[in-house]
Amino acid sequence: MTKSYARLPKQQRSRESYDRVVSAAIELLSEGGLTEFTLAAVSRRSKVSIGSIYCRVDSKESLLREVQAIVLKQMEHEFAMLVNQVRRRRLPLAELVPTLISEVAHYLRRHAAPLAAFMQAADRDPVLEEVGGRSFAQTQLDFKLLLVERAEEFGHPDPEHAAITCFTICYAALARYLGLNSGAPGHGGAGEGDWRQLVHDLGLMSLAFILFDLGSEMRDRGTSRAAANTASARQRAG
Repeated sequence: MTKSYARLPKQQRSRESYDRVVSAAIELLSEGGLTEFTLAAVSRRSKVSIGSIYCRVDSKESLLREVQAIVLKQMEHEFAMLVNQVRRRRLPLAELVPTLISEVAHYLRRHAAPLAAFMQAADRDPVLEEVGGRSFAQTQLDFKLLLVERAEEFGHPDPEHAAITCFTICYAALARYLGLNSGAPGHGGAGEGDWRQLVHDLGLMSLAFILFDLGSEMRDRGTSRAAANTASARQRAG
């Protein structure tokens, strides 16, 4: 069960006011990040008095924690549904991997603004950092579980490691492009064409890593080296 950082109302009217506060906070984070996120701005947007907001949360930081918990829970549910939709398509592995990477990319882009705000604030708030880390781990797990269902098709000798590595590297590249690590969502100085190219390339790179049989490659190299050494020895003997 998700921990609440607010005192939740029991009466319907109070609940409606609280819901407006949360919605207003999410909108402000999505529109302007942390710079626009103040209790005064939330009060104006939600039409709920500052006093009423303080009846539910102790501070702006508590409200941000509550909003993060709500948003990330919704995002986790969305991503789980997304993964299941891809699973039901029963794509061949050569299509599944790029498709899944593309879905992750567009999922992150849809939620870039609040994610950027949460990541920026997490630098100063260990609670935000912990909750964000758990959400990242859940998303990574959903991604991994889908791919390792096809482990027998992997060339990589460690399918779980390969799936986790693909997610981690792709997430880092996409987060950098979207500006999540800086707390200011953007395009990293690139345009829409570069976004499409990045997503495309990450999909192909992940597929290549998953299909690559390192053991076979090393065996082939060993065989070639042995053959070369034998030929060299024969030449010297002759």
